[in-house]
Amino acid sequence: MRQISMHSTLHSRSTTYFGRQEVLDASLRLQVVRARFCDDLLARRPCDAEVLVVTDRSALRDWLEGHCGRAEELTAVTWTRHQDLEAFVPSHRYNRELVEAGLRMTSFFDISDGSPTVTDFIVSADDMPYHISFGPIQLKLLDCERVILEGPLLNGKRSLMMIHGTEAVNAAKQYLRAVRCSAVRAVDLRERYPAGLTPRQHVIAALLGDGCTDEEIADRLTLSVRTVRYEVARLMETLEVKTRFAAGVRYAETDSLERHQIAGTCNLIDHCDGPHAR
Repeated sequence: MRQISMHSTLHSRSTTYFGRQEVLDASLRLQVVRARFCDDLLARRPCDAEVLVVTDRSALRDWLEGHCGRAEELTAVTWTRHQDLEAFVPSHRYNRELVEAGLRMTSFFDISDGSPTVTDFIVSADDMPYHISFGPIQLKLLDCERVILEGPLLNGKRSLMMIHGTEAVNAAKQYLRAVRCSAVRAVDLRERYPAGLTPRQHVIAALLGDGCTDEEIADRLTLSVRTVRYEVARLMETLEVKTRFAAGVRYAETDSLERHQIAGTCNLIDHCDGPHAR
Protein backbone atom coordinates (compact mmCIF):
# COMPACT_ATOMS: atom_id res chain seq x y z
CA MET A 1 0.00 0.00 0.00
CA ARG A 2 2.91 2.34 0.66
CA GLN A 3 5.56 1.19 -1.75
CA ILE A 4 8.48 3.63 -1.90
CA SER A 5 11.43 2.80 -4.14
CA MET A 6 14.78 2.05 -2.52
CA HIS A 7 16.38 4.34 -5.10
CA SER A 8 14.27 7.25 -3.89
CA THR A 9 15.24 6.59 -0.27
CA LEU A 10 18.95 6.33 -1.05
CA HIS A 11 18.82 9.48 -3.16
CA SER A 12 17.23 11.35 -0.27
CA ARG A 13 19.94 10.10 2.10
CA SER A 14 22.72 11.35 -0.18
CA THR A 15 21.19 14.78 -0.70
CA THR A 16 20.48 15.53 2.96
CA TYR A 17 23.86 14.74 4.50
CA PHE A 18 25.19 18.30 4.49
CA GLY A 19 21.88 19.76 5.64
CA ARG A 20 21.79 17.36 8.58
CA GLN A 21 25.40 18.15 9.44
CA GLU A 22 24.60 21.86 9.48
CA VAL A 23 21.77 21.19 11.93
CA LEU A 24 24.05 19.07 14.13
CA ASP A 25 26.72 21.79 14.19
CA ALA A 26 24.16 24.43 15.17
CA SER A 27 22.66 22.13 17.80
CA LEU A 28 26.05 21.76 19.48
CA ARG A 29 26.31 25.51 19.91
CA LEU A 30 22.84 25.57 21.42
CA GLN A 31 23.69 22.68 23.74
CA VAL A 32 26.67 24.61 25.11
CA VAL A 33 24.37 27.48 26.08
CA ARG A 34 21.80 25.09 27.51
CA ALA A 35 24.44 23.26 29.56
CA ARG A 36 25.62 26.53 31.08
CA PHE A 37 22.10 27.38 32.28
CA CYS A 38 21.61 23.83 33.58
CA ASP A 39 24.85 24.07 35.57
CA ASP A 40 23.78 27.42 37.05
CA LEU A 41 20.41 26.01 38.06
CA LEU A 42 21.90 22.89 39.62
CA ALA A 43 24.45 25.00 41.50
CA ARG A 44 21.70 27.45 42.48
CA ARG A 45 23.58 30.32 40.96
CA PRO A 46 21.56 33.34 39.76
CA CYS A 47 20.61 33.04 36.08
CA ASP A 48 18.03 34.51 33.74
CA ALA A 49 15.79 31.45 33.56
CA GLU A 50 12.33 30.42 34.68
CA VAL A 51 12.04 26.74 35.54
CA LEU A 52 9.11 24.34 35.61
CA VAL A 53 9.56 21.03 37.38
CA VAL A 54 7.28 18.65 35.49
CA THR A 55 5.06 16.90 37.99
CA ASP A 56 2.25 15.89 35.65
CA ARG A 57 1.07 16.41 32.07
CA SER A 58 -1.64 18.86 33.10
CA ALA A 59 0.83 21.22 34.81
CA LEU A 60 3.16 20.99 31.82
CA ARG A 61 0.33 21.83 29.40
CA ASP A 62 -0.85 24.78 31.49
CA TRP A 63 2.68 26.21 31.77
CA LEU A 64 3.36 25.93 28.04
CA GLU A 65 -0.05 27.26 27.03
CA GLY A 66 0.34 30.18 29.41
CA HIS A 67 3.56 31.30 27.75
CA CYS A 68 2.60 30.44 24.16
CA GLY A 69 -0.81 32.07 24.52
CA ARG A 70 0.79 35.42 25.32
CA ALA A 71 3.24 35.34 22.40
CA GLU A 72 2.80 36.93 19.00
CA GLU A 73 5.28 34.66 17.22
CA LEU A 74 6.25 31.06 17.92
CA THR A 75 8.76 28.78 16.21
CA ALA A 76 9.00 25.24 17.54
CA VAL A 77 10.89 22.01 16.96
CA THR A 78 9.05 18.94 18.24
CA TRP A 79 9.76 15.21 18.19
CA THR A 80 6.90 12.84 17.39
CA ARG A 81 8.65 9.83 18.90
CA HIS A 82 6.89 8.49 22.00
CA GLN A 83 3.69 10.28 20.89
CA ASP A 84 0.58 8.45 19.76
CA LEU A 85 -2.35 10.11 18.03
CA GLU A 86 -4.33 10.47 21.25
CA ALA A 87 -1.50 12.47 22.84
CA PHE A 88 -0.73 14.52 19.73
CA VAL A 89 -4.22 15.72 18.77
CA PRO A 90 -4.79 17.98 21.85
CA SER A 91 -1.57 19.84 21.00
CA HIS A 92 -2.73 20.17 17.42
CA ARG A 93 -6.06 21.58 18.54
CA TYR A 94 -4.33 24.19 20.68
CA ASN A 95 -1.99 25.04 17.80
CA ARG A 96 -5.01 25.63 15.58
CA GLU A 97 -6.59 27.89 18.21
CA LEU A 98 -3.40 29.94 18.42
CA VAL A 99 -3.13 30.29 14.64
CA GLU A 100 -6.78 31.27 14.35
CA ALA A 101 -6.21 33.87 17.08
CA GLY A 102 -3.45 35.45 14.97
CA LEU A 103 -0.26 33.85 16.33
CA ARG A 104 2.52 33.65 13.72
CA MET A 105 3.55 30.02 14.10
CA THR A 106 6.03 27.75 12.37
CA SER A 107 6.25 24.17 13.65
CA PHE A 108 8.99 21.75 12.61
CA PHE A 109 8.41 18.07 13.40
CA ASP A 110 11.20 15.52 13.57
CA ILE A 111 9.40 12.26 12.80
CA SER A 112 12.40 9.97 13.40
CA ASP A 113 11.15 6.77 15.06
CA GLY A 114 7.72 8.36 15.34
CA SER A 115 4.31 6.84 14.77
CA PRO A 116 3.36 6.61 11.07
CA THR A 117 -0.19 7.53 12.07
CA VAL A 118 0.99 10.78 13.68
CA THR A 119 3.01 11.54 10.54
CA ASP A 120 -0.09 10.93 8.42
CA PHE A 121 -2.05 13.29 10.66
CA ILE A 122 0.55 16.05 10.34
CA VAL A 123 0.62 15.70 6.56
CA SER A 124 -3.18 15.77 6.41
CA ALA A 125 -3.53 18.88 8.59
CA ASP A 126 -4.91 21.51 6.21
CA ASP A 127 -3.96 25.18 6.63
CA MET A 128 -1.49 24.55 9.45
CA PRO A 129 2.12 25.82 9.33
CA TYR A 130 3.56 22.35 9.82
CA HIS A 131 6.89 21.23 8.39
CA ILE A 132 8.88 18.00 8.48
CA SER A 133 12.57 18.37 9.27
CA PHE A 134 15.53 17.02 11.20
CA GLY A 135 15.77 18.49 14.68
CA PRO A 136 17.83 16.80 17.43
CA ILE A 137 16.86 19.43 20.04
CA GLN A 138 13.29 20.28 20.96
CA LEU A 139 12.64 23.95 21.64
CA LYS A 140 10.21 26.83 21.41
CA LEU A 141 11.33 30.35 20.48
CA LEU A 142 8.81 32.98 21.60
CA ASP A 143 8.81 36.42 19.97
CA CYS A 144 12.55 35.99 19.23
CA GLU A 145 13.12 36.88 22.90
CA ARG A 146 12.61 33.75 25.00
CA VAL A 147 13.70 30.15 24.49
CA ILE A 148 12.06 27.12 26.07
CA LEU A 149 14.36 24.11 26.35
CA GLU A 150 14.66 20.90 28.32
CA GLY A 151 16.04 21.72 31.75
CA PRO A 152 18.13 19.63 34.16
CA LEU A 153 16.83 16.84 36.35
CA LEU A 154 15.77 18.43 39.64
CA ASN A 155 15.18 16.08 42.56
CA GLY A 156 14.87 13.27 40.04
CA LYS A 157 12.17 15.04 38.04
CA ARG A 158 12.22 16.39 34.50
CA SER A 159 12.17 20.15 34.10
CA LEU A 160 11.72 22.77 31.39
CA MET A 161 13.40 26.14 31.44
CA MET A 162 12.57 29.37 29.69
CA ILE A 163 15.76 31.34 29.22
CA HIS A 164 16.43 34.90 28.11
CA GLY A 165 19.47 36.72 26.86
CA THR A 166 21.16 37.50 23.56
CA GLU A 167 23.43 34.45 23.61
CA ALA A 168 20.59 31.97 24.08
CA VAL A 169 18.31 33.65 21.53
CA ASN A 170 21.07 33.88 18.91
CA ALA A 171 22.00 30.21 19.39
CA ALA A 172 18.33 29.24 19.04
CA LYS A 173 17.98 31.34 15.88
CA GLN A 174 21.06 29.79 14.31
CA TYR A 175 19.76 26.30 15.10
CA LEU A 176 16.33 27.12 13.69
CA ARG A 177 17.85 28.52 10.49
CA ALA A 178 19.61 25.19 9.94
CA VAL A 179 16.44 23.22 10.74
CA ARG A 180 14.46 25.41 8.33
CA CYS A 181 16.93 24.80 5.49
CA SER A 182 16.37 21.03 5.71
CA ALA A 183 12.59 21.33 6.05
CA VAL A 184 9.70 20.70 3.70
CA ARG A 185 6.10 21.74 4.24
CA ALA A 186 4.08 18.83 5.50
CA VAL A 187 1.28 19.33 2.97
CA ASP A 188 3.80 19.11 0.12
CA LEU A 189 4.57 15.53 1.14
CA ARG A 190 1.13 14.42 0.02
CA GLU A 191 2.45 14.03 -3.50
CA ARG A 192 4.86 11.38 -2.19
CA TYR A 193 2.00 9.12 -1.21
CA PRO A 194 1.44 6.54 -3.97
CA ALA A 195 -2.00 6.18 -5.54
CA GLY A 196 -4.36 4.72 -2.97
CA LEU A 197 -5.14 6.14 0.44
CA THR A 198 -4.69 9.79 1.31
CA PRO A 199 -2.85 10.76 4.54
CA ARG A 200 -6.20 11.48 6.21
CA GLN A 201 -7.55 8.08 5.17
CA HIS A 202 -4.50 6.38 6.67
CA VAL A 203 -5.31 8.06 10.00
CA ILE A 204 -8.99 7.12 9.79
CA ALA A 205 -8.14 3.54 8.85
CA ALA A 206 -5.87 3.22 11.87
CA LEU A 207 -8.63 4.53 14.13
CA LEU A 208 -11.13 2.09 12.59
CA GLY A 209 -8.68 -0.65 13.47
CA ASP A 210 -8.78 0.60 17.07
CA GLY A 211 -12.56 0.18 17.07
CA CYS A 212 -13.46 3.88 17.00
CA THR A 213 -16.92 4.96 15.84
CA ASP A 214 -17.42 7.67 13.21
CA GLU A 215 -18.35 10.09 15.98
CA GLU A 216 -15.21 9.28 17.98
CA ILE A 217 -13.02 9.69 14.88
CA ALA A 218 -14.65 13.03 14.09
CA ASP A 219 -14.00 14.25 17.62
CA ARG A 220 -10.37 13.13 17.65
CA LEU A 221 -9.55 14.60 14.25
CA THR A 222 -11.68 17.74 14.62
CA LEU A 223 -13.69 16.79 11.54
CA SER A 224 -17.42 16.67 10.92
CA VAL A 225 -19.12 13.28 11.16
CA ARG A 226 -20.26 13.76 7.58
CA THR A 227 -16.66 14.15 6.41
CA VAL A 228 -15.60 11.06 8.32
CA ARG A 229 -18.38 8.98 6.79
CA TYR A 230 -17.41 10.17 3.31
CA GLU A 231 -13.78 9.25 3.91
CA VAL A 232 -14.74 5.85 5.36
CA ALA A 233 -16.81 5.12 2.23
CA ARG A 234 -13.85 6.00 0.00
CA LEU A 235 -11.58 3.95 2.22
CA MET A 236 -13.79 0.87 1.95
CA GLU A 237 -13.87 1.25 -1.82
CA THR A 238 -10.08 1.52 -2.05
CA LEU A 239 -9.49 -1.44 0.27
CA GLU A 240 -12.20 -3.42 -1.56
CA VAL A 241 -14.18 -4.32 1.55
CA LYS A 242 -17.88 -3.98 2.35
CA THR A 243 -17.88 -2.95 6.02
CA ARG A 244 -16.04 -0.40 8.11
CA PHE A 245 -14.94 -3.20 10.45
CA ALA A 246 -13.40 -5.08 7.54
CA ALA A 247 -11.64 -1.89 6.46
CA GLY A 248 -10.00 -1.59 9.86
CA VAL A 249 -8.97 -5.25 9.83
CA ARG A 250 -7.61 -5.06 6.28
CA TYR A 251 -5.60 -1.97 7.08
CA ALA A 252 -4.22 -3.49 10.30
CA GLU A 253 -2.96 -6.45 8.26
CA THR A 254 -0.76 -4.15 6.17
CA ASP A 255 2.90 -4.96 6.60
CA SER A 256 4.23 -2.69 9.35
CA LEU A 257 7.43 -2.16 7.38
CA GLU A 258 5.44 -0.78 4.46
CA ARG A 259 3.61 1.58 6.82
CA HIS A 260 6.93 2.94 8.12
CA GLN A 261 8.44 3.51 4.68
CA ILE A 262 6.66 6.80 4.06
CA ALA A 263 7.82 8.13 7.45
CA GLY A 264 11.38 7.08 6.70
CA THR A 265 11.32 8.74 3.31
CA CYS A 266 9.80 11.94 4.70
CA ASN A 267 12.53 12.11 7.31
CA LEU A 268 15.21 11.79 4.62
CA ILE A 269 13.76 14.51 2.44
CA ASP A 270 15.76 16.37 -0.16
CA HIS A 271 17.39 19.63 0.89
CA CYS A 272 14.69 22.29 0.36
CA ASP A 273 14.46 26.03 0.58
CA GLY A 274 12.27 28.80 -0.77
CA PRO A 275 8.53 28.26 -0.33
CA HIS A 276 9.07 24.84 1.26
CA ALA A 277 10.86 26.28 4.25
CA ARG A 278 8.56 29.11 5.11
